[in-house]
Amino acid sequence: MNDKRQLIKSNRNLLIVLSLLSAFLTVYFMPAFHRESYMYTIGKPWTYDVLIAPFSFSIEKSDDVWQAEADSVKAAFAPYFSRNASVGAGALEEFDRFYADSLHKLVWEVTYNTIRERLAEVYSDGIISTEGEDLLSDREVFRVYEGNTSAFVRKSSVRSERDAYNYVLNVADYYYHDRYILREQNLEDFIRPNVIYDAARSDADLEAQLDQISHYRGMVVADQRIIDQGEIVDVQKSQIIKSYLDIVNEKNESKRFQLLTWGGRVVFVLLCYLVLYIYLTLYRMDDIDSRSILYFLFGSIALFSVGVDLFCQYSGWSILLLPCSMLAILLRIFLDSRTAFTGYMVFILSTSLIVSMPYEYVLLQLMAGLTGIYSLKELSQRSHILRTSMLIFISYGLVWIALQMTQLENIRDIDPLIFLFFLINCVVILLVYPLLFVIEKLFGFTSNVTLIELSNINNPLLRELAEKAPGTFQHSMQVSTLAAEAARRIKANPALVRTAALYHDIGKIDSAPFFTENQNGVNPHEKLTPQQSAHIIIEHVEKGLQLADKYGLPTAIRGFISSHHGKGVARYFYIKYTQEHPDMQPDSTGFSYPGPNPYSKETAVLMMADAVEAASRSLKEYTEESIGEMVDKIIDTQVQEGYFRDCPISWLEVNKVKETFKEKLRTMYHTRISYPESTVDLRQKKQ
Repeated sequence: MNDKRQLIKSNRNLLIVLSLLSAFLTVYFMPAFHRESYMYTIGKPWTYDVLIAPFSFSIEKSDDVWQAEADSVKAAFAPYFSRNASVGAGALEEFDRFYADSLHKLVWEVTYNTIRERLAEVYSDGIISTEGEDLLSDREVFRVYEGNTSAFVRKSSVRSERDAYNYVLNVADYYYHDRYILREQNLEDFIRPNVIYDAARSDADLEAQLDQISHYRGMVVADQRIIDQGEIVDVQKSQIIKSYLDIVNEKNESKRFQLLTWGGRVVFVLLCYLVLYIYLTLYRMDDIDSRSILYFLFGSIALFSVGVDLFCQYSGWSILLLPCSMLAILLRIFLDSRTAFTGYMVFILSTSLIVSMPYEYVLLQLMAGLTGIYSLKELSQRSHILRTSMLIFISYGLVWIALQMTQLENIRDIDPLIFLFFLINCVVILLVYPLLFVIEKLFGFTSNVTLIELSNINNPLLRELAEKAPGTFQHSMQVSTLAAEAARRIKANPALVRTAALYHDIGKIDSAPFFTENQNGVNPHEKLTPQQSAHIIIEHVEKGLQLADKYGLPTAIRGFISSHHGKGVARYFYIKYTQEHPDMQPDSTGFSYPGPNPYSKETAVLMMADAVEAASRSLKEYTEESIGEMVDKIIDTQVQEGYFRDCPISWLEVNKVKETFKEKLRTMYHTRISYPESTVDLRQKKQ
């Protein structure tokens, strides 16, 4: 008893630690600040309450409008070019030297003078570089900077290097002979650009002009109505709403606001987990006894909460895409519906602090979670998950339509994209099925799906039991039927009891002839002492556990194997031993099963069913009275000997189990009521 109290105290401390740790993880991974947002579509009505500006703010231009203005400035911008007078002077000096050195022998002086005048003219007008020519392909005007002054120049007033060369060379005044000779003298060497693009000056001036473009196009004053419920959201209204949200979110980023936000988050999330803590301590003490349940419950809530936190922080998608109701389904599969609902509500409330549309989020996820919890009473087929997913989709759709009907003037204004989000959400919920295997391995749970798979009589271990111990196999089948029906009557887990009953005697496989149900006229115990016989009989529990480990049976099934005889005594051989040794002080140690005694309603039901079914085979006649007396005697003896002191089964439930066994056994053995004899029969007997 002291050990149990110590365990409960230890688990209560673990419950506190898990509550605080889960709350910490939930808050720690929340976004640094909550970004205020609304879900709306341009051209559709505003579905929220009237939006009033709590402060004055400027209306930002949309990115498209600002970009259009910037493009207009860029198109009208006149880039800067710098004129270098020394380029032309240098080129003329070089041409003069070239004429004095060699060209005077080849052309007339008049030709030289004409070419020099043309060179001076093109340098005076300006020769633009190839880079500058490409830059001015779509511009007519540019700005030439020389010294400290600048002037706008038309592109047509300057020449490219090619145009300047052609202008200098193609002159009607030249003699044909001179023109031919000049083409061979590389006059292009004296044509150099003296108007060069000034990238630094151009970029600086363009940047200055772009900076002068205003990002705002008006003001909204405090207490001014931004948009009313049902009003169509046009482009202008959308930009005003965006400007308002940008200012609000910018204010939210302030250190003072963040300090208050984090404080509020911590307090609220701790209150949510306090509710779960109080619920478990008041109504689910059996869950506190199981550490695996505590780890699963708080771990799954914290994991889903962190998932929502990260989704809101790093994803720009709608929160409606997340399959939050998957948590409700997982909790319901492995826990009861009330615990599943309470844990799910803690998750929804604690994450509602950071999502957009918290009111809609709570309503939608609440209804979806309730649908998942109460539509999945048991999971025994894959189709059950599919059905639940479809019902959740319907729940999402109906709740969303109902909310929109309260906010819109025309139901046609509902955005159909939301239903696509719901559909994706519910498709992802189908991943619950493969997740069951992972959860079972991590926490040692056993789902109904696994139980149904194990109850298949084609299972290798059950086939071996049927082949080597056919009597035990038939006994297990009968016990399975009795125990499952009794468990259903007292609202225990019939699937668990049914499957466990099939495996509770698998330890008899290697010693089948030593058990009455497998004997065929030969009793090997006649050659053994009572101690040896008792050891063989008791050993089937340990061998059963060894086979369970070998075949990987779940922990829940192994519990039934070890407890179906409790700490009882192999009574037949114990009595035989005392009869053979009347002078010795009787010691039941060597004749007792290792236990433990039943620790749950399910294990208690199996112990009763096992003893009752075995005893029913020794009845001389199967009447309503004999079956009733046998059931009452066996179960009352078990109760008196204290086998059920450690399990939460009431006397009322024990009586229900009795009545169930009596009904089932009467049906199995086809008992009939005694009919009164007729007058004719009585006369015939007298004659």
